[in-house]
Amino acid sequence: MIPTMFEKNKSYGLTPGEAAKMEMATSLAMLSSGAITAFWLMLHIISDATALHACRTELLDLVVTNKGEESIKVVDLSLTRAKCPTLLAFFHETLRHHSTVISIKKIQHDTTLTFSSSHSQSQQLYHLKKDAILMIPGTAVHHDPGVWGLRATTFDHQRFLAPDGGQKKLLSYTSAYRPFGAGATMCPGRHFSTATILSLAAMVLLRFDFEPVGAEGESGWRMPATENADLWNAMPKPDWDVLVRVRPKKGDENVEWRFVWGKGEISDKT
Repeated sequence: MIPTMFEKNKSYGLTPGEAAKMEMATSLAMLSSGAITAFWLMLHIISDATALHACRTELLDLVVTNKGEESIKVVDLSLTRAKCPTLLAFFHETLRHHSTVISIKKIQHDTTLTFSSSHSQSQQLYHLKKDAILMIPGTAVHHDPGVWGLRATTFDHQRFLAPDGGQKKLLSYTSAYRPFGAGATMCPGRHFSTATILSLAAMVLLRFDFEPVGAEGESGWRMPATENADLWNAMPKPDWDVLVRVRPKKGDENVEWRFVWGKGEISDKT
């Protein structure tokens, strides 16, 4: 990916020095927020047998085999976002529940905000001065019970699923769901990041079985705390590693998996 991006940046006229600065930003996003998001996403899924079954069922519907080549299974990863509502719901809930992103805005003109308490008649006034910098903490927004309900601080992927089990539109959450920011400063790499994380999850969930490896006297899954996470990171790192025993899925010992992007690649490879 890096050499491809470098050549693309050069084609737009960037000098090697400027292209290197771009790579710093990309590496920060990929190795911090992206990798840690993938960790939390897969931990929430594999630690819940019902969720794991639901996600695998959706992913197995994407598997294509040719007659006479049943040992070769091809998966078009470009379909995960549109065809795997449970997996996508887990992804959105992972961002909502864990993300500590801070949105930064510049006040364009003097503004007064008025807040009324539901428990009293008092009002609170906040005066925002022109050219001041406003920092919006993501955790306060994503865990607001007024938007997400009384269980706002609880991980629940169902909040991103429609009653029929399909995907829920996110249009109503544009001001309350902002893991990639909002407006003109919204993360330009959000689609690439989403596709990468969902693809990794799909490949891992389809190919392997998991069981926790606890310390002596412990059993089951234990969700790590994040009290020691770096404040600068939009996705907090876990305070401790989660030990997992990973094995190839039973029955797939002689299966060759092929993960592609786009139907054209499926027809070419099969």
